[in-house]
Amino acid sequence: MEMKNTDATIVGDINQLPEECISHAISLTTPRDACASSAVSSAFRSAVDSDSTWQSFLPSDYASFLSQAVDPVEYDSKKELYFRLCDHPILIYGGLMSFGLEKSSGAKCFMISARALSIAWGDDLRYWRWIAIADSRFSECARLNWVCWLDINGKIDNRILTPNTEYAAYLVFKLADGMRGVSCPLQTTIITLAGDIVSEHSVSIWDRPTEEMTDDVRLPRERLDGWSEVKLGEFDSGVGIYGEVGMSFMETNNYYSKRGLIVQGIEVRPKH
Repeated sequence: MEMKNTDATIVGDINQLPEECISHAISLTTPRDACASSAVSSAFRSAVDSDSTWQSFLPSDYASFLSQAVDPVEYDSKKELYFRLCDHPILIYGGLMSFGLEKSSGAKCFMISARALSIAWGDDLRYWRWIAIADSRFSECARLNWVCWLDINGKIDNRILTPNTEYAAYLVFKLADGMRGVSCPLQTTIITLAGDIVSEHSVSIWDRPTEEMTDDVRLPRERLDGWSEVKLGEFDSGVGIYGEVGMSFMETNNYYSKRGLIVQGIEVRPKH
């Protein structure tokens, strides 16, 4: 008796799945992977563009930051909002801080304005002036007239950062024509988390090596927005760590006359 082969191979077409299923699967990846997957098929492209997909990539508390925006944030889709926050951080808290997202991961990024920093003698016009600069995110920047004691400190609540993320803090600045006293000696940076020192380094905001520099001294680099930045240090936001992240930039050991530093703020963003 001849036996017939009853085995059957079932070939499934993932494109026949409901859009909600495809969207859920994409939401378990990353924003970068989601954008890449849109090239798979029209079904994937539709799922990638859906609000449910990009809702999953936005921080759970994004609405609270939008409610604090200086100017209303208009958008037609969650995808548009996501990339709006990546490419154009919004001003929050009365313009004292900016909020945005890192494009590849969706992790939260903040910049603390110079006005929200603690700057030694910052309110004394003999030592610091507050000026407007066209390419700054903020309405005011701090310009150093003259000091011999440089001490700039910022802080941010660790709870508003993306959990379990390695962050770095950067001083965002420019050097004005006629600057002096900032190339030597080196500056010191300290990062604390909930009161504990987690990072300490020697840096220089002068981008030309000097005799006192060693290989571990951090030098500044140019940003795409026309400013310069120097990395102050790193920290891990952890999970459920309550307390402030403190960020310090100082040169208080030598009484050299210093002038010409322009501070926009301190940026906190994921480390790479």
